[in-house]
Amino acid sequence: MNSKISKRALIAGGGTGGHFYPAFALALELRKRGWQIVFLIRKNDMAAGTIEDNGFASVETGAKPFPRTFNPLSYLNFAAGFLSSCLQISVIIRDFRPDIVIGTGAYVSFPAVFTAKLHGIPSIIHESNARFGLANYLSGFFTDRTALGLPVKKNPFREKSELTGTPVREFFARLPGQAEARKELGFNQDIFTILVFGGSQGSKKINLAASRAIKKLKAMNRVFQAIHITGKRDFEEIKREYDTSDLAGDPGIKLLDYCADMDKAYSASDLIISRSGSGTITELTCVKKPSLLIPLPGSAGGHQAENAKLLVENGCAVLVEENTGFEEKLLSNIAGFIENPHIINKLKDSFINISLPDPLKAAKNLSDIAEKLS
Repeated sequence: MNSKISKRALIAGGGTGGHFYPAFALALELRKRGWQIVFLIRKNDMAAGTIEDNGFASVETGAKPFPRTFNPLSYLNFAAGFLSSCLQISVIIRDFRPDIVIGTGAYVSFPAVFTAKLHGIPSIIHESNARFGLANYLSGFFTDRTALGLPVKKNPFREKSELTGTPVREFFARLPGQAEARKELGFNQDIFTILVFGGSQGSKKINLAASRAIKKLKAMNRVFQAIHITGKRDFEEIKREYDTSDLAGDPGIKLLDYCADMDKAYSASDLIISRSGSGTITELTCVKKPSLLIPLPGSAGGHQAENAKLLVENGCAVLVEENTGFEEKLLSNIAGFIENPHIINKLKDSFINISLPDPLKAAKNLSDIAEKLS
C-alpha cells in the first residue's frame, strides 16, 4: 500500500462499450472510496472524452491488436508494440505507483497485466462475455483474480474466478413504468412496441433488415409502434429507407441516431431487437424484456453467440442468425410476436431461470476485490 490516505489503481480498458463501461463504472466506485485513478487507453480511443469529462487522468499506449492471421510482418509489428507498451507501462508504474492494475479486455489490458506481474503488483481482469477474449485469456495466466460478468463454461482460471456481474448504467436503478415511458415518448399506451438497436457500434445489416421488416409489416396493416436507434453512421441511409414509404413522419415510428433516454426506450418496449454484446445481455437481464438476438458474425472467438445462449437456452430470447435469409427470418419472428403477444409474457416469465449477481452492485463487487488484493 502506498498510503493510508489514498490507494491508486491503473485501469486498462477502452474501445467498445463492452470493454470501457465496466472500467468506467469501477473507476467511479473506487473514486468514491478515495482512490486515485489513471486510465490506460489505446491511441485515439473514443472513450478519451468521457474519461476527461469526468475528471480522470489517462495515458495512451502504442499497444497493437493481436494478429488474427498468420503474417510474419503483423507478428513483428505486434511484438514491437507489445514491448514498447510494456516499457511505457513500467514508467507509469514507477511514477504513479499503483496498488493494483485492472484490465477489462481489449488489447491494451494484456501488456498492463503482464507488466504488473513483472513489478510484483497485484492485478484483476474483468471478462464481461461468456467466453474469454484473447487479451483476457492471455492475461488470465498472469493475473491474481478473474472477475466474470457472465458464467464462462470453459474457464481455465476457475480457481481464481469470481462471478461479480457487469456494471450497468445508474438509470437502471430507477426505470420508469411502461405507461410513463410511452407517454414521455408520445406513444400509444396500448400498442405493441418494438425497440431496435445495434449495440455500441451500430449495425448496418440490422438497421436495413429491421427498417424493411417494419415497412412490410406496416404495409400488411400490422398494428405496432417502434423505436429504431440507428447510430450516427447509418442514420441518413435508414431515414431514406423510411422516407421512400408511407412511414415518413409516422408518429408511431421514432427514428433516432442516438438515444439519451435509453431508460424510457427500454421501459416502453415489449420486444427488443439487438446484437448480443455482453453489455446488452446484462441490460436485458435487468429490464427482463424478451428479445430477438442477432450475434455479430465473426465476433472475436464467437463470444456474441456464446453470450446469446444465456438468454436463448433459458427461454428468454430467440436467436436470429445473420446468414442466408436473415431479413426473411427477422420479419417472420417480429410478425410472430405481434400476432401472438402472449408469447412475450412466456419469455418474460422465463427470466426467473437466470441467476446472476445484481449488475447495480457489480462495480461494488469489483471494488471490494481490488481493496482486498491491494
